Amino acid sequence: MRSESSTVPTSLEAIRGELSHAKLSTSTLNLIVWVDDPERREWVLERADKLGRKHPSFTLVLDNTGARRSGATITTGWHDAEHAQVTVRGERVEVDVAGAAPEEVVSYVATLCSATVPTLLWWTGSTEENERVFLALLPFAGTLLVDSSGDVREAEEVRHLAQFHAEHPEVALRDLAWLRLRPWQDMIANFFDDPNLLSELYSIRRLRISSGSDAEAYYLAGWLASRLGWSATGRDAFADGEGNIVQFERARAGEIRRVQSVCLDSETSWYHGEVTGEEPNVVRVWVEGEHARDPRLFTLQAIDNASLLERAVLESGTDDLFETALRSAGTLLG
Repeated sequence: MRSESSTVPTSLEAIRGELSHAKLSTSTLNLIVWVDDPERREWVLERADKLGRKHPSFTLVLDNTGARRSGATITTGWHDAEHAQVTVRGERVEVDVAGAAPEEVVSYVATLCSATVPTLLWWTGSTEENERVFLALLPFAGTLLVDSSGDVREAEEVRHLAQFHAEHPEVALRDLAWLRLRPWQDMIANFFDDPNLLSELYSIRRLRISSGSDAEAYYLAGWLASRLGWSATGRDAFADGEGNIVQFERARAGEIRRVQSVCLDSETSWYHGEVTGEEPNVVRVWVEGEHARDPRLFTLQAIDNASLLERAVLESGTDDLFETALRSAGTLLG
């Protein structure tokens, strides 16, 4: 795939003029990317670029970091095809919106994004700090993607996201922190792969999760609760179907945005899963107590962030399981 880039003034007339030079676009998606953290800027842009190269899309990067200083960069990419009249596979516009009013930011989206294809808004900043812009862009998005993990205020971000969902249930939400958990969900299911242990699922009285970020712990706890029929009753507490209290404990340990260990304590046994020191994608699983088992190793499926972003784009509609876990996380946070 080849690409060409040019820099023009940030006016809509200049941007549209430059885009008009390209041949017919085959974009099937609008990807709107809001970035306001200079330290994560390159990380975000690199992954948005990978997605745009793999799937025909029009990518609009709204750069609020101040790193661009001025101007807009237009990039068109294409393959050498037999039918030269349809060669443009994707288009990308990066525009400096530092200090721009919400109305000006919205004008870029309303004018440049096609209304005939799905639109995903990847919001990588704080919704509270830029709430006016966020709410102004929301009506254009069929899907909202966030990453509530890894920030110093991430617990507050999860709480804010739960409140947002309660107020806007019609928005299809995706959170990279949730999407990262599938390998651990598979691993936990292996705790109880013996049919003779199914009764243990209903006698769990304590759940402990260690992770490098809080969001993964809250989401994993909410997911497990949805599978076992628990209800979040308040800060760090669940109740099972019989009304028994299930205590929830969390600790910071291991790599950021990664789960380090999960422990489930039943009335008779203790079920442990912990990342080994040698291999970050290998979990040591063992059981102590009445149903003791010797340690065994479980390999977690490796999932990179570009793949998670692609999954968020390709999955349509609401994710009921995620939204249930999000509601539980909001209650656990108090």
